[in-house]
Parts: sequence; structure tokens; C-alpha cells
Amino acid sequence: MRTLTFSVDGMRCRRCVRRATALVRDVDGVHAVTADAGSGLLTVRGTMSDIDIVRSLRNTNFTARLIDEEPKPELGT
Repeated sequence: MRTLTFSVDGMRCRRCVRRATALVRDVDGVHAVTADAGSGLLTVRGTMSDIDIVRSLRNTNFTARLIDEEPKPELGT
């Protein structure tokens, strides 16, 4: 299981948080989603890929950028 943290431009209010989390929650492999409008951060836990999360927010007012990943992928694997 991995935890991905994204900076999401355009997520500035509670309504935006609800919309973004609903879209991300539908991605295969997502187990948990938390979001904060104040910081614009979205944290996703599961087996999904970062690309799938970014794609789930495509064609919306949100632009997601991966800023942290735990556990970190090992080099050379």
C-alpha cells in the first residue's frame, strides 16, 4: 500500500473538497482519501497509480501535481 500526496490547484472550498474526493474515490485501488481546502493538499492511500489520480481530475477545474509518495519506490527495481 502506498500513500500519495498531491497539491491540487483549484481546490479552495468545502464544495471543491467534496467534488475532488468523490472523483478520486472512484479510482481503482483507492482505499482512503483526505483533502484540505486550506492547504490545497489531497492525500490518497491505496494501490493506485499517481497517473490514475491525475487523470481522475482531468476535465475539471482542478490540476493535481504529485508532491510526495510513501513508501518511496526503490531505485533499480
